[in-house]
Amino acid sequence: MIKNSETKISEFPSFLYDQGDRISLLKEILKVLGNPDKQFKIIHVCGTNGKGSTATMIASILRSLGERVGLFTSPYIGTILNGIQVDFKDISQDEFDAQLTLIEQTLTRQQFRNNQVSEFEAQFLAAMLYFANQKVTYVVLECGLGGELDATNAVFTTMYSIFTKIGLDHVGILGRNLTEIATTKSKIIRPHNTTIVAPNQPTPAFNVLQSEAHLKQATFLTTKHVRLNANRKKNVIQINYKLPNLNKSDHFNFNLVGVYQLENLATVLTWFFDFITKVANQKSPDQILNQALSTLTIPGRFETVQQKPQIILDGAHNPDGIQAFTKTVNQLYSETPKIIVNGFLKDKSYEAAVKHLISLKNTSFIITEPVNQKRELSPDKLSDVYFRLTGKHYPNFLSPIDALNAAIERAGSNTIIFIVGSFYLLNPIRTYLLTRSEPVEN
Repeated sequence: MIKNSETKISEFPSFLYDQGDRISLLKEILKVLGNPDKQFKIIHVCGTNGKGSTATMIASILRSLGERVGLFTSPYIGTILNGIQVDFKDISQDEFDAQLTLIEQTLTRQQFRNNQVSEFEAQFLAAMLYFANQKVTYVVLECGLGGELDATNAVFTTMYSIFTKIGLDHVGILGRNLTEIATTKSKIIRPHNTTIVAPNQPTPAFNVLQSEAHLKQATFLTTKHVRLNANRKKNVIQINYKLPNLNKSDHFNFNLVGVYQLENLATVLTWFFDFITKVANQKSPDQILNQALSTLTIPGRFETVQQKPQIILDGAHNPDGIQAFTKTVNQLYSETPKIIVNGFLKDKSYEAAVKHLISLKNTSFIITEPVNQKRELSPDKLSDVYFRLTGKHYPNFLSPIDALNAAIERAGSNTIIFIVGSFYLLNPIRTYLLTRSEPVEN
């Protein structure tokens, strides 16, 4: 049974990414709908890993500046309603269904007679309509798949194009190597906007983004002037920062535990100190950053959802994401006993990801599969990878909830349980833990 909030979206085709000129179609639909995407300024976030965290931090800072903010993220944690938010409040089911109905009615027009839009395209169009209706001033828009042909690239223009770290993901759809993938993503850069590139960007990707920004006469900013130091105390992380080029330095509190969040934070600070030169603001930078980031939590990003035993969720689902996850675990919990419940989608580079996971000390594994009938990787196939790399047979379960309960039964008094992999794995487990009832699978 499908959740009510997702019944209507399921009426749309699941995937049309490579079916004709999608962007021109979406631009035409937006035009007929009154160009809702022209009613606010857009900060477009693209990349392979870190997009959701970067987008959420930016949205929180905009809120602290007193702006009314739309946030569009994908993949979502929970239900599809979580992917469309205004001031961090989900769109309601009634509002979402109303926008989808309007889109369906628009597609009955003669000019669209032979056209369809996919689930993601419908979700994007509904978000644009909702944000315009809600009179937001800024929208933080996270790319779904790629860049050039991604539905979010149908917007009229953007104020910023922000690129988190680009890695090998969706190989074969976006490109065969980093240069090709970065080329696809670079096409979200708009003429004369401001383009920002995250730290530690692989050289082939960096060169492509810099070249495209130059071609579009966009202002090109890097994080090279940002210096960060994280002082990790028991319940708080104090960030000391310096921007020598701007003669700025100070500190603020930060609530996101993952070590990889410091790279995302450097990107966000580069955006922030550029942005505040363009808007009227009476608050000090530290006041804004403290207000925005000292209590911010991001579902599924090194998120603690339970104590006794401690259970941490992390949506690392490709080799770069898993490498960042293991770096954080090694820094914070190197010697602590750990159980990792793991599952990937079959179209990810899961063997390379497993190689990173098995490098963790004092760790055992329980294998399961994400809840996604079209893309799930069976626990037997993933178990074979673990056996080939470690020579060990780890327990596996078809049900993520059964895998979680097995981990809880095996956990000692100081064991930490990590749920790691696809968001389609995190979602049912997170719902179960937060509601303590079996979730309806989507």
